Amino acid sequence: MSSRIVRAENLLWFAPILFGLLANFAAYSEKVIFFIDNQVYIFSFSNIITICIIIVAIPFIMHSVLRDLDLRNFFSSWAHIFFTCLLTTIILLILTYTQPINLKWIYHAGELPAYKKWMYYNTMALGVLQLLIYLQAFYLVYGIGVLIKHRHNKKVEEREHYDYMVNQLDRA
Repeated sequence: MSSRIVRAENLLWFAPILFGLLANFAAYSEKVIFFIDNQVYIFSFSNIITICIIIVAIPFIMHSVLRDLDLRNFFSSWAHIFFTCLLTTIILLILTYTQPINLKWIYHAGELPAYKKWMYYNTMALGVLQLLIYLQAFYLVYGIGVLIKHRHNKKVEEREHYDYMVNQLDRA
């Protein structure tokens, strides 16, 4: 197998696909309902998988760039991969065990126990999704910082080499 195929960062897109397909088969419903700011959004599991892959696409590229430049920190890379896969799995597990509801329950005057439980799961899934997005943003900032530091060090090296060459020519 090629070393490009067996890279840890491939788990970033493989985990959502695998657990998303499992969640699709194990879920009570084929659709996922989110209630955000008094708006109802309905997604299929394939949409959820696509959203998760889009969220991790740029960090995946950052992993590849850092690995190719040999700037990859083992601990930070594996921590990012582990927590991204964990959060993605948690989101999909929450959505798998969420019972389907009647959309009219959202506007019901009293508190229905099934709606209250669904709203709790909805809030948890959205909170974990936010955490996933923050994790990706943090890793991107980290990666950009590493690239900037690397570029600065290269510039300093080039400047020192240039100064050395100029000094050698001046002596001659």
